[in-house]
Parts: sequence; structure tokens; C-alpha cells
Amino acid sequence: MSTSLSKQWLEKAAEDLIVARLVLAEDHTAHACFLSQQCIEKSLKAYLIGKAGDYPRVHKLVDLLGRCEAINAGFSQFLSDCIVVDQYYIPTRYPDGVPGSLPGRMPSEAQAQEAIAAAEKILEFVRKQEGQV
Repeated sequence: MSTSLSKQWLEKAAEDLIVARLVLAEDHTAHACFLSQQCIEKSLKAYLIGKAGDYPRVHKLVDLLGRCEAINAGFSQFLSDCIVVDQYYIPTRYPDGVPGSLPGRMPSEAQAQEAIAAAEKILEFVRKQEGQV
């Protein structure tokens, strides 16, 4: 059961990544960053479902990564990625998100590309761990 559910979570993560690329091509950097965060969150939760049978109901990537790292130390390589992409969860969705959390209010194209690259790396790592590559 958890393998099937894990696969479904990874499919949703991959879909978020595809849409992140599409919206970035249309210069919607905030949405690209948010969708990258969602891709990583769903990838990490997929891993936890596959290995532990459940996942915590949290959105903070660093917390999810810590749980994954407790199972597989290889996840430690993504700490800096998760710290960066975590900052996009709220401010990219609301005009009054967290005051002062993003200088200039919206992420730049370079930041969006960095977030997408992080999402790609983490999604692929989880897929390999789950034998889905």
C-alpha cells in the first residue's frame, strides 16, 4: 500500500516541477518558486511514506529533510537547498506574506531557477531511492 501511495506522491511532485518550469517560462517567478517548494515537500513525504509508512503534517522542508536524513544520511546533501527553498512557501503566495522575508518582494529569475534546480535534484534522488528511475 505505501509503495503505491509513495508513487502517487512522486507523480504529484513531478507534476509540480513541470508546472514550475512552465510558469517560469512565462516570467511568473513567485509561482515557480512555490511550485518548487511543493515538489520538494511532496518528494520528501513520498520517501517517508515509502520508508516509514507515514509523514508528518508539516510543510517546512528542513523538518521533513531531517526525518528523511534519520533514515538515510544521503539526504544531508540537500540541507542548503531546503533552507533556500523553504523561504518561498508563504511569501510567494500572499501579497502580505511575511514582511521583509523576500527583499524586493518577489524572487528573481535566478532564484526561481535555483529553486527549480533544487527540486529537480531532490525529486531525482528520491526516485532513485525508491527504485523509480
